[in-house]
Amino acid sequence: MARNRDSHHISAGFNLPTRKQPPYIQGLGSDLPELQKARALWQLNRFDEALEEFDRAVRRCPQNVVALIDASRAFGARFEIARAEALLDRLTKLGARNPKLLHLAGQSFRMIFRPEKAIECFHRALTLQRNIPDALLELAVLYERRHRLDEALGCVEDCLRYAPDYLEASLINARLLRRNKNEIGAESILRGLTTDDRAHPMVKAQAWAEIAQSFDRNGEYDHAMESMLKCKALLLPDETAIRRESDVVVDKLRGLAEAVTREDFQGWADGSRSFERQKVALLTSFPRSGTTLLEQVLDSHPGLVSSDERELFARDIFPAMWMSPTTREPSIQALGAVPAERLSSLRGRYLSSMAAALNEPLAGRIHLDKNPSFTLMIPSMLRLFPEMSLLIALRDPRDVVLSCFMQFLPLNTNSVCYLSLERATARYTVDMGVWRRLRDILPGGWLEMKYEDAVSDLEREARRALEFLGLPWDARVLSYRDRLKEKAVSSPTYEAVSKPLYSSSIGRWRHYERYFEPLLERLQPLVEAFGYR
Repeated sequence: MARNRDSHHISAGFNLPTRKQPPYIQGLGSDLPELQKARALWQLNRFDEALEEFDRAVRRCPQNVVALIDASRAFGARFEIARAEALLDRLTKLGARNPKLLHLAGQSFRMIFRPEKAIECFHRALTLQRNIPDALLELAVLYERRHRLDEALGCVEDCLRYAPDYLEASLINARLLRRNKNEIGAESILRGLTTDDRAHPMVKAQAWAEIAQSFDRNGEYDHAMESMLKCKALLLPDETAIRRESDVVVDKLRGLAEAVTREDFQGWADGSRSFERQKVALLTSFPRSGTTLLEQVLDSHPGLVSSDERELFARDIFPAMWMSPTTREPSIQALGAVPAERLSSLRGRYLSSMAAALNEPLAGRIHLDKNPSFTLMIPSMLRLFPEMSLLIALRDPRDVVLSCFMQFLPLNTNSVCYLSLERATARYTVDMGVWRRLRDILPGGWLEMKYEDAVSDLEREARRALEFLGLPWDARVLSYRDRLKEKAVSSPTYEAVSKPLYSSSIGRWRHYERYFEPLLERLQPLVEAFGYR
């Protein structure tokens, strides 16, 4: 029987504690009443109380494996990285000769932004016992993200030797073969996955997406669209609850962004003068607009360090700003009424958490938060940091919408909007329509940068960005690709950004113009507003 696992090997998200003891730790330690209570609180979003119970569990039973794993992942999910790392260091000592425990520690280190320790744990586990397919695949994905393709391929081959029916490993194998220019071998595997009744729908969906990209590269655009529609059809049955949540979130954030005024921004700036001014910037716009390229260029400057698509602000900081026993919905009024001491505390928490995830101090550098889906969050970010500089990445709206549609993404409140060209267009017009409004009322401190301009003259655009951020020119930013083996990219565009700049993606939408025909009129105002034709 095929080994269909969840997509945790591919995603970078946390495996959060659940009510039920996960099967991968059954038999390695007893469950505890504190853990059961902690998981229940977690499900109710009472995270601080949950962490207190996790802490009690590990203090009462400091060698309980279940407690160490669950607690470390919970603390990591709340960006208390030092606490999580200490628990996992304890776990690795307990399991120094236990490959199963070392594998679990490796998974957990990956989840808390410690990939080097994850790699070390997987190696130690595999030295003790080579036949651990999950550990081999975890290691392969970590290597592939760092573009160490030969090592990744070796791990996948070993994984499939021990578990020939591991279909997710076959999917990664196909991706690696394709990256090594073996298109025929890759397509053979991918076609087999799409027709394999044992394959999970998510594996099939990813296979169809890879096939679609192959057709696109070869100029067979109708076949590419047909394959992508098959990918999306496999995701649609699971969208209902996520789409409902997405609609609620987008509606609330859009309401905030449409209610904020120039006077609000100015008042927030005036009220923050008692705070120490921080060197912070936000890089946002819309997914597939060139944010990853710009981030990698800027992150190569010694005066700046970037965080790539962290969930901290939206999930933790933003609710903590306005939520109170009497305020259950965000509003401009609630944001305006945030007490100064709370803002000060949250500013510190944001910066310390980002530094913890980076595993290095900010040390006077500009911190760049790269989050392409944060346009609707701009007012809230500026409430926390009125001094924040805004970099807005622009790209031809039609290319952006097409690119969002033409990829596989695990379902979440953003990606659920990309299951059709129509829905991707609708979400784009919401987010970038909000930006059109905001740029007219912001007191200052923003710069728009076009992806097409960066492709045609990277040095010129890099100079513009650095000047805007108040940083001196440094030629190392033009060698950004040299650093990609040291600092892996979280974005789905991690592979594209490792390649030399290319222009083939500019105007790509024209190959699919007949599919865009019903949407062009809706996109045209934004096409013109951002200077495209």
